[in-house]
Amino acid sequence: MSRTNDQSTELPHHEPTDSDIAEAMRDRRVELGLTVEESAERAGVSTQTWRNYEHGRTTVRGDKQHGVWDVLGWEQPGRWAPLSALERVVEPAGGPLDDDVMESFRNLWGDEPADGATKTLGPPAWDSVPDVLGAYSPLLATTLGEGAARCYALGADLYGRLLEEDLGALAAMPRDAHIGQLDVSHMSEMLPSLWLTRYDYEFLFQLKEIGAVTTHRLVGAEPAPDEPLVRSFAEAIVVHDAFALGGVVASSLGVDLAERDWEGWVNALSGPAEPAHRLTSTVLIPSADEMIHIDHWFDPLTDPFVPAWRSVDDVPSAGGPEAGATVTALHHED
Repeated sequence: MSRTNDQSTELPHHEPTDSDIAEAMRDRRVELGLTVEESAERAGVSTQTWRNYEHGRTTVRGDKQHGVWDVLGWEQPGRWAPLSALERVVEPAGGPLDDDVMESFRNLWGDEPADGATKTLGPPAWDSVPDVLGAYSPLLATTLGEGAARCYALGADLYGRLLEEDLGALAAMPRDAHIGQLDVSHMSEMLPSLWLTRYDYEFLFQLKEIGAVTTHRLVGAEPAPDEPLVRSFAEAIVVHDAFALGGVVASSLGVDLAERDWEGWVNALSGPAEPAHRLTSTVLIPSADEMIHIDHWFDPLTDPFVPAWRSVDDVPSAGGPEAGATVTALHHED
């Protein structure tokens, strides 16, 4: 059921799982005087997808919720509450942070910054990402552009922290516990809800390790020209969600980064078949022998996509790390 938030924002609150969410979305759009086409464009989804939302045929995916809720002027759903607070965390110098905001990020970003990090709670400044975050990849910078490298670094760092939080909660529960039983789960809305009861400690632990290995391959070891990055559906999920989270964090830092930008980077690394999107959009249970079935997420893909890697050594040093690379123009908001 929907409810009205009594906090200072005074914004209506709805969750994607509310029984009346389709009707609420339609009524709110009409109230705002928006057409379906206008709403879809502002939220970064197709017109047909928005129609599916309003007819209850599709649940708003986790990576789409922030944009859809923003268009409707609603308080962000539970999964995005901490990330939405980033806009208040990254505030002008001199203003104290609210206690509730401090608490939201205490476990995600930590009280003590990493070596070289700025002495502030919350994510590092966009310009300092290459020097602060270990997930920053010069390979991504030369292959896809500086924006892609920084977006991935922010997202991969936060992705690992979110997984650690859920793993910590599951570790205190019986062996067969899954994230659907947690009072608060960061991962429950990022993974396809179809297999919610399969996401136990061992499953999340595998995702965490895949994330660490993927980052190592991008940062610590340059791949061969014919080497794919995404070799399984599980790796596709990790790469997709890292960029999705990085996009949200970047936007909260005032960076002009559109959803089509980071989705383009995901496709450049995982291929036009969009394996992660296939998983997140699955609503019918596939047969057990299909690769998209959860039993096969960690199996090797039969024909993995090979990105158009560009070696760091191929870029003229005089041009800096962005020389010769495909760079998306990113600008800070005033």
